[in-house]
Amino acid sequence: MAINRRQTLAALLATSAATLPIGLAFAKSRDDRERRAPGDYMSVALRREVEKLKTAVAAEPTNDSNYADRGLVLYDWMNAMSLTGTYLHPDIPALIAALYTPGFLKTGDRARKGSLGSVDRFVRTLAAQEKNPHLVGTVTATTEGPLKVDSHVEFKQTYTVGDGSIRVGGGLVLPNHFYFASAELQTSDPKADNYVSLRMSNPDVEVALDSYPIAGMFSSTLGITEAPRVFFRLTKGELQKGDTMTVTYGDRSGGSRGLQLIHISNSSLRFPFWLMTEADGILLTPREAVLPIYGGPVAGVHGFVPSIVAVGETFTVSIRAEDKFRNLATGGAPAWTITLNGAPFRTLAASSNAIAMLKDVKLTKPGTYRFGFVSADGKIRGKSDPVLVEANPAERVYWGETHGHCGFSEGMGLIDNYFEFARDESRLDFVTLSEHDLWLDAGEWEQMRAATHKFNRPGEFVTFLGYEWTVVSAYGGHHNVIFRDVDGVQPVTCQRHPTLPDLYAGLRKSHAPADVLVIPHAHMTADATVNDKDLEPLVEIVSEHGTFDWLGRRYLANGFQLGFIGAGDDHIGHPGYKPKPLGRYYFDGYGGLAAVYASTKQRGAIFDAMKSRRTYATNGARIILKTSLNGRHMGEVVPSATARSIEGAVHGTAPIESITLVKNGREHRTLSYDATEANGRDDIVEVRFASSSDPARLLVPARAARAWVGKIIVEGAAIASVSSPQAEALNDLTEWARPSAATVDQIDFRLVTRGDSKAIRLYLKGDLATARVRIVLAEARTPLDKIVAVPAAGAPPATLDAPDADPGGVRNTGGAFTDHIAVRRIRPATEMDREFRFADDEKSADGDYYYVRVVQADGGTAWSSPGWVGDVPKRVGDLFEVRKTTDA
Repeated sequence: MAINRRQTLAALLATSAATLPIGLAFAKSRDDRERRAPGDYMSVALRREVEKLKTAVAAEPTNDSNYADRGLVLYDWMNAMSLTGTYLHPDIPALIAALYTPGFLKTGDRARKGSLGSVDRFVRTLAAQEKNPHLVGTVTATTEGPLKVDSHVEFKQTYTVGDGSIRVGGGLVLPNHFYFASAELQTSDPKADNYVSLRMSNPDVEVALDSYPIAGMFSSTLGITEAPRVFFRLTKGELQKGDTMTVTYGDRSGGSRGLQLIHISNSSLRFPFWLMTEADGILLTPREAVLPIYGGPVAGVHGFVPSIVAVGETFTVSIRAEDKFRNLATGGAPAWTITLNGAPFRTLAASSNAIAMLKDVKLTKPGTYRFGFVSADGKIRGKSDPVLVEANPAERVYWGETHGHCGFSEGMGLIDNYFEFARDESRLDFVTLSEHDLWLDAGEWEQMRAATHKFNRPGEFVTFLGYEWTVVSAYGGHHNVIFRDVDGVQPVTCQRHPTLPDLYAGLRKSHAPADVLVIPHAHMTADATVNDKDLEPLVEIVSEHGTFDWLGRRYLANGFQLGFIGAGDDHIGHPGYKPKPLGRYYFDGYGGLAAVYASTKQRGAIFDAMKSRRTYATNGARIILKTSLNGRHMGEVVPSATARSIEGAVHGTAPIESITLVKNGREHRTLSYDATEANGRDDIVEVRFASSSDPARLLVPARAARAWVGKIIVEGAAIASVSSPQAEALNDLTEWARPSAATVDQIDFRLVTRGDSKAIRLYLKGDLATARVRIVLAEARTPLDKIVAVPAAGAPPATLDAPDADPGGVRNTGGAFTDHIAVRRIRPATEMDREFRFADDEKSADGDYYYVRVVQADGGTAWSSPGWVGDVPKRVGDLFEVRKTTDA
């Protein structure tokens, strides 16, 4: 369905209603279960549709003319079966979503025919599983011991054949899981990493090594490009009930080091099995074994504290011992010497538990406090986030994750461990598990509902039920949907609601708008030309994918009033505290967090605060940010006034580098705390790299990451040392700036930006007045080699344009992007607590908006929600107005 962007909501809904039913995606399956015929798991009505579907598929393959009548029946059937506890192929929901995407018939011939053929295969598969519940066998796993991150291992998974025998032409497919793309399974070189082999219990069966083309999540990408995956194809004999097929991952018998494990601890690795019963036969998908992976030895420590407490109030400091990747350490924790604002405070004995709880801490004077932790040998040091002590705080800052995944989507991990990590390891105040509806079935939704109930502890740890509505940017982009309540709530999914107007209408039809929260996000860019003001009060502007505050500005430029929020988009079972990345540069961002001002740690209070835009966003740092506009909380609309005062305070996790006031989408004024008049040395030259993540077009995904790889050569001065504060703080495993092994006057570097900036600081010796910096980019479409004179103390930075992104990047426009490099003299900021005030006495008008951006020396960033002065221009239409974006 093509969408005219100027259509009103009513016209859009009329267009969509002509082609697709509007209704609750899972409600029909739930009703079928409740009104089923005796002995059946579905209603008489659905049974009639399913039997008709089976007959139709047997008579005629699914094609362009009949798929629309078949897909939703298959979807309802799958959901009804999932509620019986049957494990189903995870790609079925995604297949249905593809069928009802408005542009499906324009899909490439190969991909479209593959989808249509999959309908028939899954109909046959579900029919066979329905007829014989024991058709699919079981998978068990054996390991040589605990699986440790970033190690080479050998382990086995064994499939015991159920009633579904495997015949000639069929066999075992080993699809990749999306987050294990770096462990490319191979069968060609027994001496190399990741070698896999197959052993069968039946000696009369023979197999040949083959490959099976897979697209989507299980190909190691989310695109439509097919990738060959290992396929052990039967050439002789038949595997019957009770026979086994054992795959050895990282088989070391031929000299391989083993399977290279990822560096992320998790409750369950995923190594799926797909079984083909025969050539072009049905596809059996047993539930893979649970394979936990554990962190390494202690290499770091971090402390978690509540952000705001009252004078004399008792609270707990959680001290988390970490490995070098920021996973929970194994082997316990050392003894800790604890300081408070640098002064001795307490000691803790060594423990077998990597998380130590310092309970009943009480601070009796107002102020900002930070705890420090040092191991007994002095080798391991860390600190806590700040805690602000106030006399009578009317509201607190609560930290949460509104956007995260476990193993139900393209993520990994068990559902309980997702909530346990948020509660125990990252010490979040609230959390949502927002699985993609693209891969979600009704049975999994009920598991999510049960876990949300199970882990909710009012006043201690708050859980919300939600999901991620998942369509491409052309039809609205990804949106997280969060519900106030848990019981009786059903998602409005992309399978029946494939465009953004469909989503809004479906939610309004089935839920009270006051009980639903919709949050668009940016890397799969949301459509900022439409907004339902009652459902959608916030926009996600930062995540592990990068920084996307341009999307917030785009909504604001279109006249919509949205607050800002951050999220992790965690896919690895680590909501709220991400491990360091390793080898996937487009996920090098540290993450994002939601900060909410609420009176109590209760579902209703936190939900209402988000609906009221009493939020701010950070890129993962737990920065305490207080801001007001003319004395009112940011996020509000204040009365008309010619004079505007924006005031606040920030309590950082690192020195505050700058505070910027943004007015109507433009930087209005910046307070810089690393200027040359600051205290300290003036022999530091900073080279800063910046790239935009704005695709500069509507309805396309955000621009991909920009990798900066090259060298810096200093002429006329000597390099004493070098650092890269943001890389060292966030992701030093994939980014660096280090002296060259070839020459003493050169720095080699690799940095990654996506909407943010990264800096290299050169500590120089000699006469900087004659020094020059030569910047060479090795990986760019147009190589760069420029020489820049070191600016004088107090002078503006020297800037130069950089060529387009490296070959690994993605361009979403017909032209190239221009990125920026700046060279300046600095004296690094040192203060972590700042108060600020901006006065705007310039020409103003009703509807002006303001927000504050805080940047730390280590790259930690916080954005307040916007505040508006005076009446905002009224919208047209019942729910939203479609406006032309002014800044694209």
